[in-house]
Amino acid sequence: MRPFGIRMLIALFGAFAVLSAIAHTATAADRELRANAVGNEEGIAYLGMKRFAEIVEERAGDKVGIKRFHSSALGDQVSSIESMQAGTLDIATIETPITTVDSALGATALPYIFQNRDHIAAAMNGEAGEWIEERLAKKGLRVLGFMEGGFRQITNNVRPISTPADLDGVKMRTPSSKLRIKIFNTYGANASPLPFKELYTALQTGVFDGQENPVIWAKVTKFYEVQKYLSITNHLYTVTYLLMSEDSFQKLDPATQEIFEQAGREAADYTRKLGQEAEGEIIDYLKGQGMAVNEADTAAFVEASKPIWDDWAAENGEAAKTLIDLVSAATP
Repeated sequence: MRPFGIRMLIALFGAFAVLSAIAHTATAADRELRANAVGNEEGIAYLGMKRFAEIVEERAGDKVGIKRFHSSALGDQVSSIESMQAGTLDIATIETPITTVDSALGATALPYIFQNRDHIAAAMNGEAGEWIEERLAKKGLRVLGFMEGGFRQITNNVRPISTPADLDGVKMRTPSSKLRIKIFNTYGANASPLPFKELYTALQTGVFDGQENPVIWAKVTKFYEVQKYLSITNHLYTVTYLLMSEDSFQKLDPATQEIFEQAGREAADYTRKLGQEAEGEIIDYLKGQGMAVNEADTAAFVEASKPIWDDWAAENGEAAKTLIDLVSAATP
């Protein structure tokens, strides 16, 4: 056989192998979905999404497969929202940027609106959660679960934060949320937004003095390398929305839709339990890494937060007031 013929044969075998691999991937499930999570593989958002996908794949069999991406590999949160609404992304976890869809949902991010995780579960599994689900459905987004985002704490390099007065002049990074910026400026800080992926370097170089996030982020992103103080403020709780494109959801048969919704509820419960169990262990870990940890004066922060509630409710109308009332009225 001529050399050209050998090369052609090799090429044909190679093409066949590639096509076989593609066919195997395509037939692994009747429908392949893509899911995009904020945070890395150790973050609760990804772990919750992973748990959700495992439940779905176990119960749906070969009907559905879910390919998971972490660290916002398929786009940031705002892009994920837009892609789901356009039907080009199936599933994503969304946190603070949910307010770009409906500003009234910022009520869940008001300081100290949630008392504890039992209160969170009662509100989000009750009338408040149903109200949110109805509003997002009108925007082309199906809520599959309200997952753990965690109670947020403050880290910084200036001083321990015991009262809002201790934040005076501290350069604080916040997410891109007008409410969050307002909260910290009201407390006395100099707050401004920055993408999360740029935060470590900004803290390292002194562009920002501090940041606020659930403690798990101080561990998995190694903020303890560039931050001295951890202050336990519990100033607000982040709801992580497990969302699905309504277009993608409607393409599922009714039985599979029920599997998705049940899996979302179970994944949400799993993440809240995971968050509660992990907090104490993570704080001990951060102490071991050299961070100085203190408990803040919660009463002082609650008092300083009252004007924030009043101003925000006045700015965002009746819908915002309705959600505040629904959350506040929820009882475990």
